[in-house]
Amino acid sequence: MAKQTLAALKATNKDFNNVLDSFINIVDGDAWVDFSAGYLGNLTATGLAGITDAQEIAGLAHISSADADDALATTLVANAVNFMNSAHGSAAGAIFLPQAIRGTHLALEFSQTGDGHASATAIHTEKGTNVIDGDVFAKQVIGVSPNGSNATAVITAGTAAAPTSQSLIYTATTGNNALGAGSIIQFYCPKDGQWLVKVALVVQGTGATGAFTVAN
Repeated sequence: MAKQTLAALKATNKDFNNVLDSFINIVDGDAWVDFSAGYLGNLTATGLAGITDAQEIAGLAHISSADADDALATTLVANAVNFMNSAHGSAAGAIFLPQAIRGTHLALEFSQTGDGHASATAIHTEKGTNVIDGDVFAKQVIGVSPNGSNATAVITAGTAAAPTSQSLIYTATTGNNALGAGSIIQFYCPKDGQWLVKVALVVQGTGATGAFTVAN
């Protein structure tokens, strides 16, 4: 059985096995420790091997003109290390988080620096494969590691009780990006429908350029 959201369990999936699978026990709770410490060793599912330039561009097009294949190729896999192998060569792009189910942990590692084009890559909480609309980024400060001169942070929108940001956007430049090859972004779901974010950056050159923003 797969884990179910609380809403689903209360509605139609009251099977005892579903309830047990959806209960976060001590072992499941270790995902929070892993997220906090930056440990990826328990992310054993098979993640995306390397999202390409063409795929992230197609992912952006999927938002306005739905395409199941484009969504599948750019929806990050839960409980896995996923890889972004895009040099961001020609245009803006988008990728997607899976359904935000409590206890889910995943990571996105950047195999290349996205310095091929001065435009944005957005990570969306909606529109991914099998994702029900309504997921958001929890109210938080998403900090950028202070290992480059572009040591900044972004605050998500809304309130703690009602967060509203649904896109985390990195706008690249053509050199000295704060987000370079080897950078890792982790995601953890502390509550159904909400994501926490932890950023660890390996800067390109001085790391003085590029910026994170959020949008609803």
